[in-house]
Amino acid sequence: MSEGLLNIYRRRAKQFYYAFLTFLSLVLLGSLILYPFFKLPLPAKMLIYASSLVLLVAMFSIPISLVIRKRGFPVISDTDPYWSYTATRRYFWSFVIAGLPFGVAFLIYIIFASLLVLFIGYFLTLCGLILVKPREEDVV
Repeated sequence: MSEGLLNIYRRRAKQFYYAFLTFLSLVLLGSLILYPFFKLPLPAKMLIYASSLVLLVAMFSIPISLVIRKRGFPVISDTDPYWSYTATRRYFWSFVIAGLPFGVAFLIYIIFASLLVLFIGYFLTLCGLILVKPREEDVV
């Protein structure tokens, strides 16, 4: 495959990554803006349980995302005729699975309006996404 197409794809993969981060950040920002309308007094035990649930989801989802990354890459563009589709699909699923802690935290935020749990989920997801960031050697 020509080096020009590979460079274009690598740039688009990074754009996809940053678009995913931007989406999560905009959801967090929207939640912060709406927080004064939904805040409720929550018992400390409820916060501990919800935070533990988000941590438990992160303990399972981030290693699964790393396994997908380790087994799915590199994609060899010379042998796979659908190399860009294959790489994009693997990036997508690794990003989504790394983003599960924020998804669970956002559901808890919708139900109980816990800003602490939302921040924990966001930062755990951010750490997971940093670990699965697209690299130059992913598509060769």
